[in-house]
Amino acid sequence: MIIILLTICCIGLTLILNFSAGIMATRIDAAAVLPAQVVSEDSNNMDSLQTPPDVMMPTPSEESQQARTDFKMNSIVYLLIVIVGGGVLTYYISGKVLKPLDTLNSQIKNRTVHNLSETMDIPSTNDEIAELTQSFNEMTDTLNDAFMMQSRFSANAAHELRTPLAVLKTKVDVFKKKHTHSTEEYDALISVFEKQIQRLSELVSSLLDMTNMNDELANETICLKDVLEDIISELSHIADEKDVTLYLDCDESVVYGNTDLLYQALYNIVENGIKYNIDGGMVIITVKTDKKQVIVEIKDTGIAIPDEEKKNIFEPFYRVDKSRSREMGGSGLGLSIVQSIIHKHNGSIVVTDHENGGTCFEITLGKIK
Repeated sequence: MIIILLTICCIGLTLILNFSAGIMATRIDAAAVLPAQVVSEDSNNMDSLQTPPDVMMPTPSEESQQARTDFKMNSIVYLLIVIVGGGVLTYYISGKVLKPLDTLNSQIKNRTVHNLSETMDIPSTNDEIAELTQSFNEMTDTLNDAFMMQSRFSANAAHELRTPLAVLKTKVDVFKKKHTHSTEEYDALISVFEKQIQRLSELVSSLLDMTNMNDELANETICLKDVLEDIISELSHIADEKDVTLYLDCDESVVYGNTDLLYQALYNIVENGIKYNIDGGMVIITVKTDKKQVIVEIKDTGIAIPDEEKKNIFEPFYRVDKSRSREMGGSGLGLSIVQSIIHKHNGSIVVTDHENGGTCFEITLGKIK
């Protein structure tokens, strides 16, 4: 297309030049050649000036016609030289410029689910191709994280569902091997069934809670102090059992949202702070307010979460300590639901290390103006 455009421009320029040159040559050929005027001896007599003879319009000479023909032929030759030379040069430069794009296209075609983690080399040209490569690398990183999260979710979900089902199946197989059973054996079997069915029920209920997060959020006025005081009162018996002290430092901060959902999110974090704390430890809840937002910090004195685990703790079914988490109960969906609730309230949640040991969850919510 560039070569076609170049050809059109060259042809148009040549036609214009030939047309202009033809007009100029015609005017030169048609110019009158005036003879010199003869002046009489009496210079004071103006009538003595001789009147010039009639002007004759000469016809174009053979040399003039030949010059026109040569000009046209030369212009056509130069036209072809410019088109061919310019076309070849344009083709070469365009190919050289677009070569990185062709390379990028080939690399994109070879991308699959299995090699999304590989990053492409970014050209040092700092042009649009380099920006496109950088954007593609960022996109593949995001997709790879999503695929890895989906893979972990599927594996963890299958494991969580398989465990109670395997227990039930084993108990039933063992129970069937005996033809007669005592009342105690029936009671033991029923107890196992109740425990595992309850576990499956909680798991399904948590999954439904996650899917229902897309429902429209109620726009209620929420006093965080009232919510946190209710949570502390509800969890006080668990804290007493582990000899964990609960501290609350909260002002009269008010936010918009759904009271039940926000209660569930804060309850889950405080409960985890108690469960995974040390005996005689503390859970410190502070609420700080600035001009635009409310910051809720929930700190515990338990075992800190490793840095490499922090980015994964909000994934569904992810457990930092799988054995201890299962002993403590729970489905592994708590923090995932917490994150969904906070995001639904246009907030954010991050986890850091507590300066005195343990973990700190920082929740940021928008305040009422």
